[in-house]
Amino acid sequence: MGGGASKTPKQEAPTGYSSVQPTQQPADQTEPDKNQGVSVSIRPPSGYEDEPSGSRRESDTPNSPAEGYRSDGVSGGILDPLQENTKDAANIPVNETGYPPPKPAVNRKSDILRPADIAEGDKRAKQIKPGDANTFEDLAYLLTKGMSRDVQQIRSIFSWVVTQNVQEIEFPANVILDSHMDILRRMRDGQSSYTTLFTLLCRAAHIPCVIIHGIAKSAGYEVGHKDLKHLRNLWNAVFINGGWRFVFPLWACRAVKEHAPGDWTLVDLKVNAISERIDIDEDSVSTTSDHYFLTDPEEFIHRCFPDKPDWQLLRTPLTKDEFLDMPLLMPPFFDYKLKLLTKPKCVLNSKDGMCNISIKSPQIEDMLMTYELYYDVRESGSSLPSGVPMDRCVAIMQQKGRIAFSVRFLHPGIYRLDIHGSLIGNALSLLGSFKLVCNKTRDNIKPYPCNPDIGFGPNLITNQSGLLSESHHESLISFNCRRGTEIIFTMSKQMQIQTKLFHQTIDGQQLKEYVSHRKIGNQVCILLAIPQKGEYVLQINNRWMEEPEFQNVCNYLLEAGDGEKKPRNYETPSEKKLRCQLHESLRSKDPVFVKRAIDQFCKSGLEDSGETQQARDRLVYLKLSKGLRDSINRRNLEALEESVQQAKSSKFSHKLQPLIQKAEEEVADLKKTDKHAHDILEMNLLTVTELRNYKTPKPIVHDVMKATFILLGERQDLLEDWMDVQNLMWKIGKEALMKRIENFDKDSVDEKLVKVAARCLKPYDEDMAHATSAGCGTFYVWANKIVSEYANDEKNEKQHQTSSHYKSSSKREYSATDPYSGDEDEGVDNELDQFSLDGDDSTDPRGRSNHSHDGVNNPDDIRHHEADDGYNS
Repeated sequence: MGGGASKTPKQEAPTGYSSVQPTQQPADQTEPDKNQGVSVSIRPPSGYEDEPSGSRRESDTPNSPAEGYRSDGVSGGILDPLQENTKDAANIPVNETGYPPPKPAVNRKSDILRPADIAEGDKRAKQIKPGDANTFEDLAYLLTKGMSRDVQQIRSIFSWVVTQNVQEIEFPANVILDSHMDILRRMRDGQSSYTTLFTLLCRAAHIPCVIIHGIAKSAGYEVGHKDLKHLRNLWNAVFINGGWRFVFPLWACRAVKEHAPGDWTLVDLKVNAISERIDIDEDSVSTTSDHYFLTDPEEFIHRCFPDKPDWQLLRTPLTKDEFLDMPLLMPPFFDYKLKLLTKPKCVLNSKDGMCNISIKSPQIEDMLMTYELYYDVRESGSSLPSGVPMDRCVAIMQQKGRIAFSVRFLHPGIYRLDIHGSLIGNALSLLGSFKLVCNKTRDNIKPYPCNPDIGFGPNLITNQSGLLSESHHESLISFNCRRGTEIIFTMSKQMQIQTKLFHQTIDGQQLKEYVSHRKIGNQVCILLAIPQKGEYVLQINNRWMEEPEFQNVCNYLLEAGDGEKKPRNYETPSEKKLRCQLHESLRSKDPVFVKRAIDQFCKSGLEDSGETQQARDRLVYLKLSKGLRDSINRRNLEALEESVQQAKSSKFSHKLQPLIQKAEEEVADLKKTDKHAHDILEMNLLTVTELRNYKTPKPIVHDVMKATFILLGERQDLLEDWMDVQNLMWKIGKEALMKRIENFDKDSVDEKLVKVAARCLKPYDEDMAHATSAGCGTFYVWANKIVSEYANDEKNEKQHQTSSHYKSSSKREYSATDPYSGDEDEGVDNELDQFSLDGDDSTDPRGRSNHSHDGVNNPDDIRHHEADDGYNS
């Protein structure tokens, strides 16, 4: 097992090690070796020639000892449920002769642990009951028999240990002393530990396993405290793939809510409000934590500090002071691939009455975060004064790629901020805790005008509500209060919008006249015209037509500045150029140019006589046109239906009719193709699981799945081993098999791949596939239909080569790379006149632009932006 060599447990009596000598020995046990301890045969016990089926217990709830133990190992009331009994392991050697020295692994956990390994190990663990074996050696044999990968063996032992509910086990009267049943009984009475059980099982299976002593930031840890003598603990390390890796069985099975002792008073709670708005995927809820199985050292060191520095397994070990200063970051923080951008300390001091904690992640747009704020009366030396609005002290600021928690201290003292978060589909989890110290507040510091539960800036809730931010993607908007500003969203479906303004002193009714909104096609434009400088909050609520009440879906923190200027009756050359660019945008086919012209004109604060609204209409038309072209080229059914619906519901539907007609033809064609995938997408999950779990499938099953993955773009040489096919079937998310079939585009399949898939399917027919299994038959039908359709298309193409010119014109591709080129569009007028909107009363009162503004060069210099596309007629 050492060095990562894969090993299958032998069927005949291999020699193993038992670190605790049993008082009662089986009759066929070999004699003890004086140098190695007790050597016991790991043999198939009588009646275990075949893998036992077992029966799952009614409850796999993590063990919760009846009496527990104190931190010093003395039996009694539970002081810390995440603390192991350190005295129990005193009689067990921390390691054994011949173990490799401690050294970091060369790769990470994600490099060696596959989903198939987890599934195989967990499946075996569920089949084995404590009473199925008499000794550690028998139990280790049952848990690891037939497994070729050492990571599967370790996973099976780990999964079995952490799922034992000792309160439900029926122990016989004559339990063999120091056997696994004896250890389980002592665990029930708070006199033994998960570390001991895991160690003895690993050693019985010839897996190098050490016991590590140290201190750990468990449930009794208080953030920022330096004295952790009372938090002694135990955990394991196993040698696998050439390096040692951490396992903490107790922490993996204890679903204990973290708490901190002390005189903390909860002063602001946002967790409950956010929890009510999260849709939780029940399949994602687990009773154990995989984080503490083969944990990477860089993550493990945040909470566990071994007595011996070498067992940190870091290339540069930390000192104890560095460990004590580290922030308290919980497993979900690492599982979500979060990174702390602020100082990596558990104690943060305020600066000028404020404190900021910033976190980034590549998945931040799919996450929600919230917090709990506590105040320490004892350490602060006083209670909070009455009337302090503590519920408006912390703002959650959504920014590009990160989320910041901005704290304003209205009263000096000692605080604790617990940050909670979740990825889409998961329940909220504690991500980390920080101790905040404010010795002095700022004299003029004020709370936020309001503090919405979902924070500031567009976030996951905004997107799920059907609003997509187009103009302002961050939480803070600064603008000139004399010019105002506009915020634009795209709506994915029809909805009602409600906007509200909040200020520290101005009444909400008075603020109503300063905010308004209007809808243009599938976009909504929110207009702000705030005459008085200061800090405001814009709250955006929406309600779909079938919903009874409005819900808050987005908020912005507004900073309205004083932009008072002396009036003048002329425009500078640069301002004239901006106005000219706005006029040119009315003829441009480039939406980027149009949007830039609008933004620059609005930012300048120049007088607007209706040109801005015309340019915005132009931008909406261009986006609708581009959306139709892109969806036609992508041949994505969902995108096509959405773009057609948006185009039809807009006021430009008659101008877009040729594109709409083309898109509807593509929709009809795609629906015809999608019926092939319908049977697979509707297939019972158990049927798919059956295919995944085949250890040695029939050739037809392997060939059918090989053809399926070849059509999906996988290389044939990587599909010859059934285990590689299984790994592809176990993938989740965008790479999941069902998702790939749902998004499959038959027109994008390479001709060579179709022919290779056809060769895989050639020896079989539909009846043979269905006779093998329901899943095999369903995948055969899908793959065979794709192959057959391709063959028919190829045959038809040869028969109609003479009509290729006709086909090329009727099957014209709309350029996705340059959709706004100068080429003439279908059904589009080619006149280069001033942009105007039929029946629109927001036309330019100055008439058509002749581009003769002062300070502007010859209009031919920018005529490359001109080209009508049918929007103007």
